[in-house]
Amino acid sequence: MSATAKLDMKVDLNLSRGSKQRLFLDNLNSQLRARTAGYSGGAGYRADGLFESSVTGPFLVDQEQVPLIWRIVKSPDGTLLFVEAELSNDAPARTDWEHAAYEFIISVFSAALSERRSKFFRRVFFNYIGVQLDGEYWLPGLRFAPAWPDDDQPYSIVSERVISMDMLVDAIDGMDATALAEEIARRQAARISLLLNVGLYRTTHAQTRWVIPVVDDHPAEKSQRFQLGFFGYGSQLTELPKKGSVSPLGQYAGSLAASNSFLGQLLSLPPQARRILRAVDNAAPAVTDSFDRGARLHQVAAVVGQQFPSVGLAYRVAAVDAISKADPTCKGFSDFVRKFARSRPNTDVLLDYLWGTVRSGHFHAGEFPLGEFDTNRFFDPLLDPDSLEQSRIHTMCFELTREAIVNWIFELLPDTPDGNQGDNALGHDNA
Repeated sequence: MSATAKLDMKVDLNLSRGSKQRLFLDNLNSQLRARTAGYSGGAGYRADGLFESSVTGPFLVDQEQVPLIWRIVKSPDGTLLFVEAELSNDAPARTDWEHAAYEFIISVFSAALSERRSKFFRRVFFNYIGVQLDGEYWLPGLRFAPAWPDDDQPYSIVSERVISMDMLVDAIDGMDATALAEEIARRQAARISLLLNVGLYRTTHAQTRWVIPVVDDHPAEKSQRFQLGFFGYGSQLTELPKKGSVSPLGQYAGSLAASNSFLGQLLSLPPQARRILRAVDNAAPAVTDSFDRGARLHQVAAVVGQQFPSVGLAYRVAAVDAISKADPTCKGFSDFVRKFARSRPNTDVLLDYLWGTVRSGHFHAGEFPLGEFDTNRFFDPLLDPDSLEQSRIHTMCFELTREAIVNWIFELLPDTPDGNQGDNALGHDNA
């Protein structure tokens, strides 16, 4: 490291892209948030091809706020070349800030090298449409639970539900904890969406939408536009609760192979859920990566497919294709399905339809084979047999793709000593 001169302070770093660079930048951002009272910034590529990001704000030096510009510069290959600071243009000339700035960077380096962390409690909320989750689940590193356990309409299949992912995060500061918790929650939401076969999504609080308010138990005369959001229900947690203290424990009673939930039953994670999540995390990196890529595509399919079934089915095919990369014995989607789904009399026809008409037809030619843009004839007294046959084929397509994914997942699980792959006995230990 070297320091220079009078008008600015520069520390050469030459940190290659990777975990050490990320750790340094996380600590630098954390310390700047703590030491800089309000700031503005910008980023972009310079004329010499280097990437530059800068932030300007008052920096505390000997109990006095000194306006400084902090700047990091990266090479095209991602190497963090240096960090520098200089007085902003409207600051009076002075030199006492340089030593303070240099010591600040050294302290950031020290914090990064020591990897100092503190534990923070964080909650991240997701939504889905369907029946209520039957209780809280203590998954590896995560509490997954209904945000409002006492929902007064638990069996409604058209109601929006809110679930929370509660966790302890080792982080540099509160902002870092929030960022890490969001990353963990997004990854786990995709995995859980796949296990539950539902689409977990985030509410966009910036939107306002038309609703039909209920006044004195009757629909209002006019719709009104309200902001989306959920608050005021359930416990406002500030730390991980004791098991069963704010919500009943989940039953681990669902079926991983089920394509749909059954009327009169609450939503439940399958008995193998914890073991699946552990197996995925402990698998070879290529297997974990393929699972997560497939889970994300499956989550998109479940969410978008509610309005555009053709898109949902196309993304399910893409999810299976992504997962198939984890099995070197399979050359792609069709090989994977043939290996992991039981043979049907029309399997080859369904595979050609899924890969050609559904996937390629939609992504490459804008086809919507499930008829979203066709004339709706569902209310005709006499039904068209072609419509019924189309519905039957698409049901078989959903079942075929689900079966292939589920059977592949089961192969990841080592047998328990008694030969049972269930997880009821392990269901409620701490995350």
